[in-house]
Amino acid sequence: MGDHGPPYQHMMQLMAPAMNDASPVNQTLTTVTAVSTQAKEEELEPDDEQSVAEDKKLEYVYCGIDWKPFLPTALVSSTVAGAICVFLIQIPIICRATGMREVALYTTFGVLFLITLGCMMCPRRNMPLSHAFAECLKTRYTINADPGLSRRTRNVSHDIEEGLPQRAHKSRQYDHPIRRYDHYCKWVNNVIGLLNHREFILMVGGLIAIALLGVLMDLWVAILLAEEGSLDAEVAVALHLGYSVALLAVAGPIMKIHFGLISRNELAQEWRSNQHYVANNTSKGDNVYVEELSDDEFNEIFDRGEFIYDKNRNPFDHGFARNCLNFWCKPRWPADSSGNF
Repeated sequence: MGDHGPPYQHMMQLMAPAMNDASPVNQTLTTVTAVSTQAKEEELEPDDEQSVAEDKKLEYVYCGIDWKPFLPTALVSSTVAGAICVFLIQIPIICRATGMREVALYTTFGVLFLITLGCMMCPRRNMPLSHAFAECLKTRYTINADPGLSRRTRNVSHDIEEGLPQRAHKSRQYDHPIRRYDHYCKWVNNVIGLLNHREFILMVGGLIAIALLGVLMDLWVAILLAEEGSLDAEVAVALHLGYSVALLAVAGPIMKIHFGLISRNELAQEWRSNQHYVANNTSKGDNVYVEELSDDEFNEIFDRGEFIYDKNRNPFDHGFARNCLNFWCKPRWPADSSGNF
């Protein structure tokens, strides 16, 4: 079923830049035996030819230059530039016009930008601050975190002796499988897995908040500036408004998809491979697993948008409330955490 894709075709097109594998990232990993590494790889489904073809097709190549390696730097630098614009232009103008205390707005937006940037650049656990700073300078940021590599340690035996966790997956970016593998995000140049999934969601949520507040502030400030006739400030605000709208257009659909995935406790990798979807009114009857259909029938039903999520096929779906509680509150950092929740 190499031609099969996930449900919601149009949403998948929006998510494609953030959910496909890319070139390997050099990582310093805990040494394991050759036999155990080979066993792990055999237990996992490797990236197939379709993923490779999609990755090549979705390369950010313009004017003969692949811009994909610059996406993390662009994400961070644009966020910092937006913060500078808000602090130097929008906030002073709004406070001057309304009499509001600047410290309140500076504190609110400062916390928002710090949380968002902090989630982008979250260092690996137990990494010295000096090393974390050096890694950030090299633009290896949810960008820099260990996504949840499966490695052999004194406290973890299930990786080797008991087989890999059910939701682990092999990615070309790392030599070791990723526990609770969700997807690869080109915008942060890293895999999203057990140990950085929540930071990724917080980052996307922060970007959406920054974009929404930016649009509202820019429109308000534009009205105020129209009365003052300050051309330089008007140009800066117009550019920031364009940035805010573009950011909202990119981050909004991503958050919409991941909100649905979290509410169902479904990982993006499982969604893309249609693991929990069935179809009715098929040649084989109703409630048929979509991967059991012929290519032609699969594509026909897919084009009609008639894939149906089947909760019974997802053993980790325990209802909206518990799914959200597990996602945000389940301990992830213990060495023996498998990610099977």
